[in-house]
Amino acid sequence: MNVIILILLGLNLLQVHVNDSLNLSIQDYSEIEKLIDDEYKKGNFSGSLVIGNTEGVLFQKHAGIANRVWNVPVESTTRFDIASINKSFIAALILKAVEEKKLGLDTKLVDFLEDVSYSGTFHSSITIHHMLSHTSGIPDYDGVSDSLKEEGFLRLKRQHFDPVSYIDFISQLPPVFNPGEGFYYSNFSYHLLAIILERIYDMPFDNLLKEKITIPYGMAQTFSTTNNEQVFPRLAEAYNYDEGKMEWYRNGFIDLTLGRRIFSTAGDLFRWGQITANNELLDVGLYKLMTTNHLKSITDEISYGYGWVVFQPGDHFRMGDLGIDMPYLIHGGNTEGYRSMLIILDGGKHILAMTTNSGSRSNEMELSKRIIQLLIEKK
Repeated sequence: MNVIILILLGLNLLQVHVNDSLNLSIQDYSEIEKLIDDEYKKGNFSGSLVIGNTEGVLFQKHAGIANRVWNVPVESTTRFDIASINKSFIAALILKAVEEKKLGLDTKLVDFLEDVSYSGTFHSSITIHHMLSHTSGIPDYDGVSDSLKEEGFLRLKRQHFDPVSYIDFISQLPPVFNPGEGFYYSNFSYHLLAIILERIYDMPFDNLLKEKITIPYGMAQTFSTTNNEQVFPRLAEAYNYDEGKMEWYRNGFIDLTLGRRIFSTAGDLFRWGQITANNELLDVGLYKLMTTNHLKSITDEISYGYGWVVFQPGDHFRMGDLGIDMPYLIHGGNTEGYRSMLIILDGGKHILAMTTNSGSRSNEMELSKRIIQLLIEKK
């Protein structure tokens, strides 16, 4: 039985769900509820939080406004752009393709692009492994021209790319280093991986996501699209807050052909955490590669597997550090007012999924740290 508590605060609806079928009560999560409630009242949280483990959802809370024009509240079915958490999906799909022998981790990027005409170059040694682990040397947004960087990369983010023109655009950017020589977080590298998936499966990324993950694993609220004109119900708009004017502003138009964006609810994102924790998708060897730190020989400051930041007991890296002494996988996302977080503690003993649309007012990493500390203390 699910206990649902609805609290009306001003014009905003706040929902709390506690699963009492697992012998839990509202008191078990009262401190977490109070934390989110306080952040919500301060205007620092608009979104959804789902907490549980591999057995199921134990607690969820939804607060704030999905659409400020119509004052539509955030609910359990509200979808958000999960931003860079899509890398865990892309990495899993690439590894599934490896399992199906459609490519190898040592396959060269240039081998996939032999029939593509592009005006720049890619280093001939870049492999799928390099791209998955951010060691390819392929640049990120900082590598584009100064004119495209203006107004928060607005001109770049309003470009309309088909796959070939996007490959051509990235090929013209100067590399950061030679493959395997360092770590450089590259969205463009993962955008290319999504295009590779489309090419080897001969289908759009959104169809591939459905066929391999969302339909067979019961993630009905999760989708990807490159079509800005298509209407998707229950999709939260994202906002940023102008501290000087003390006003919320809706994000400007962003062309969805820039990469392969994934939209989801916190509930579906939690389910993705369960799928990953239980390793329901990949064979054991590939799962181990996905959750192994591939940067040990490169740097001791950052840990990265394939689509996940990887921590072992005693690790304290500068990206994703929760300040705890246990193994966990973590990845966050941040794009144009959307923030997201997915954390799998100790093989799934705790799973936290968070989606927000309140821009820089939501410090998803700091909030996650506080929630995780409360969960550990409660245990």
